[in-house]
Amino acid sequence: RLSGQQQEINSLMQSKSAVDAENARLKNEFGNLNRKFKDKSQELKDTEECAQKKEEQNRLVIKNLEEENKGLNVCCADLLSDLEKLRKQEAQWKKEKSGNDTRIK
Repeated sequence: RLSGQQQEINSLMQSKSAVDAENARLKNEFGNLNRKFKDKSQELKDTEECAQKKEEQNRLVIKNLEEENKGLNVCCADLLSDLEKLRKQEAQWKKEKSGNDTRIK
């Protein structure tokens, strides 16, 4: 009877050793996965920060371009106004020249 109990104890000890080994393997695997998760989390955080910086840079570029566009629009409007004045002046001069040419003839 004692021998049977000893065999059962040995069998249980072997099972415990196998369970302990499996637990150690799982803990190691969990540690590796946890490190990978932390690395990926940091990578995601860095990527999000980079994306935010890029978005802010893009907003600044757009704002600067819009300001420059406003300035160019004002400049174009001024140039068109000047052009219209010059065309009117040209038409007036042509009219005066035509009148002078007619008087000369």
